[in-house]
Amino acid sequence: MGENPAGSAPGDTETRSGWRSVVQDMAATAGEYRNRGWTTLELHPGDSVLVNSDTRTGLDVVLPGPEYEDLESLTENRAFTDVDVFRGEHSGTVYLLVVEKDPDSETAVFVPAYYDAGSSREKLETVRADGQLRLFCRRLNDDYVEFVHGDVTPFLPESLRDE
Repeated sequence: MGENPAGSAPGDTETRSGWRSVVQDMAATAGEYRNRGWTTLELHPGDSVLVNSDTRTGLDVVLPGPEYEDLESLTENRAFTDVDVFRGEHSGTVYLLVVEKDPDSETAVFVPAYYDAGSSREKLETVRADGQLRLFCRRLNDDYVEFVHGDVTPFLPESLRDE
């Protein structure tokens, strides 16, 4: 699993097109926050996947080293208590733009992600049964910054939202 530039997420042409759209939406949304005076950090994961293992259950995104270091520094003395989740789906792929927010310091971290809904059903059921989604922003050496969300619904594909 290598670190890919943001515009070249793995998969077919439709997946790459959807990913580019999420990254473009992230840039525009982060710009709106900056215009309101917020500190922002836009992340560009090289990989994004739902995981369910002994060490991690949730959404796992792999970051380039410098972005991870920026994230680690930014989150060190802040409490990210709010989140906005923008979700779209196309051909079985769920695209997310997660905006982790610390309203007190007016700081926002933008995390684009995607996963294949069909192959992730069992993992999604585990997340839903646990009643929380953990977002792991990590480096290849497995250091990570974790965001925990008690409302999993915004992260789910449409097919699981009303079950």
